[in-house]
Amino acid sequence: MANALSSVQHFSRGWPKLLAVAAGYFIVAKLSLQFTILFGDGEPVLPIWPPAGYSQGVLLLTGAPLTPGITVGSLLFTLTSSDLDWHWHLVAAVNNTLQPLMGVWLLRRVGFSNSLARVKDVGAFIGLGAVATAIFSATVGITYFCLMTPMVWATYFSAWFSWWISNVTGVVLITSLMITWQQGIRRFRNCYAPLIGLWLAVLIALSWYVFCTADSHYSLSYMLFPVVMWAALRLGPFGAALGSALVTVIATWGITQAAGTLVPAFPNQNLALLHLQAYLCVLTFTALILAGVVAEREQARQALQAEKEKSEQLLLNILPLPIATRLKQGRSTIADHFAEVTVLFADIVEFTQLSETLSPQELVALLNDVFSQFDHLAEQHQLEKIKTIGDAYMAVGGIPYERHDHAQAVADMALDMQAMAQTFSDRTGKAFRLRIGINTGPVVAGVIGTKKFIYDLWGDTVNTASRMESFGVADHIQVTETTYHCLKDSYDLDLRGEVLVKGKGPMRTYFLRQKTFVATVHSI
Repeated sequence: MANALSSVQHFSRGWPKLLAVAAGYFIVAKLSLQFTILFGDGEPVLPIWPPAGYSQGVLLLTGAPLTPGITVGSLLFTLTSSDLDWHWHLVAAVNNTLQPLMGVWLLRRVGFSNSLARVKDVGAFIGLGAVATAIFSATVGITYFCLMTPMVWATYFSAWFSWWISNVTGVVLITSLMITWQQGIRRFRNCYAPLIGLWLAVLIALSWYVFCTADSHYSLSYMLFPVVMWAALRLGPFGAALGSALVTVIATWGITQAAGTLVPAFPNQNLALLHLQAYLCVLTFTALILAGVVAEREQARQALQAEKEKSEQLLLNILPLPIATRLKQGRSTIADHFAEVTVLFADIVEFTQLSETLSPQELVALLNDVFSQFDHLAEQHQLEKIKTIGDAYMAVGGIPYERHDHAQAVADMALDMQAMAQTFSDRTGKAFRLRIGINTGPVVAGVIGTKKFIYDLWGDTVNTASRMESFGVADHIQVTETTYHCLKDSYDLDLRGEVLVKGKGPMRTYFLRQKTFVATVHSI
């Protein structure tokens, strides 16, 4: 009962769409009759059958649920347009419904995309959506005609080909317009409006001159190719479809209204119509394929650009911008001397004991959390992170761009690191303490080697900064006397005294406490 009620509700919501699709098919089919050509034998011929393209486009855009609308629209059209027996109307409606259903099924099987932005999509659309389905429709329709009407089998092939190429042309032109409409409007908005107007004027004027003037100019039809190809290049698949459709409308109007404009170029009207249909198909096929190639290349270019930007960002995460630029220029060895910089080393106190209480995954997650916050602080203070060594973190101020306040920037980061450590401890409930050492002096910075290279520092200044950390005290920031002289006017520092430093002997060191209020007022 619930399923039946759900089905009724679904139908009540969907029937307006079904009626709209049926009405659309009926109107398109009726309008198509305005382009009927009566040849010498009195048989009506349609150079293009737009309902085939309409039905294919509707199902590609909305899906199979609206298929009954195609059936109803086709049935209404045949009932009001011919006096054939009832079974012919039924067969025609079924045939006109199966053609687009078959096209959708085949195209979905090969992963077709409505954007027609890939060559494979254009090929599938032409081969499966247009040619194959038209073969099916023409074969069913003409065979049934020969079996059930006085139509003679001798005319089977000519009638079949006329049906087939009319359907192919209709699908290629109308369906391509429908499925690329939305992306085409976006492309139009981004294009220079007067240029679009000029293109339309040139295309319409040339098409009218070739197909609708008193004398035949069919031999000049190649003049339309560059105009339509321009639309394919600039406006994509929708531009190609729109240009081809405009040419088709004008050419069809010319052959139906201009009393055989093409006849002087060909022995009879049948051959003229055949050449016109072949010309329109070739024009449309070429334009769509060109648009697909261009769109595919543009997608490849954008993907390549995105990968290039990722690579650039990855390189900048490893190296400073000027160093990365020089490496890309082919410099194999880079070494620069800096007269004065300030180097910071920070280490997590009792990290070994902490690591014994955590799983490997938890340990890595902890380090990533901490060092990510350090990276943020380094970026905030415009310092250069050099590397992490185990649980140690190294950064420097004054590299790669020289700055006079390098010591102050490093001191600010060290104080922020201490505050961050306290916040981390409060948040996690784990004792988290830092030991920080700072030194100021000259260094050599650069990149050496050819594999897994990093931007690094060398010199006694670096070694001394590392000693300040390793011979420091937990929860303290130890600085050398050189750094003290750079900071004493702006920061509170306490004399620790002389410390026996490995490889350096006794050194006078200081503990950095905080930034002074006077310095804050000065900075304001």
